[in-house]
Amino acid sequence: MSMERSRRARFTNVAPTAGEFKVAALLAGLFFLLVTPLVVQGVVAGATSGNFALPNEQLLDAYGGLLHGHFGAGLPRGVAAALPSDAVMWVLTLLGEVLVLGCTVVVGMWMRDLTGAGSRHGLATPTQAAEALGVPRLRKSAAVIRPDLYARPGRRTPVGTK
Repeated sequence: MSMERSRRARFTNVAPTAGEFKVAALLAGLFFLLVTPLVVQGVVAGATSGNFALPNEQLLDAYGGLLHGHFGAGLPRGVAAALPSDAVMWVLTLLGEVLVLGCTVVVGMWMRDLTGAGSRHGLATPTQAAEALGVPRLRKSAAVIRPDLYARPGRRTPVGTK
């Protein structure tokens, strides 16, 4: 590997594009939207009957019951009977969805700040570098700091590079 190639590889942006974040956020949102009613149902079942219960093998039955507006489908009879009315369960599910949505937005903003466009963690801005080193020293060291932009003319390059 040549020196020039490794320099180029260091300065390439490997951060995910905005499209990848949108797809990941949509898939995560869809997952949490679908799983939140079952988790709320399990937590309420644990609070009322003492058994945290999720519909393990009857997942399609549980979602069919939710589509018809009924909680408890796919759960054992004793656990399903201990659940509060469907209206209370829908209010709790709505609160759970708002909580999940808020957490998703916070994590998404954190990830965007961490890896998104314009993230320059660990790098000084030109103003900060000028304050720390002084403009004359920056100009004197420009070929060392950014050899891709300020290469000295007539300088020999290593064998095998252009």
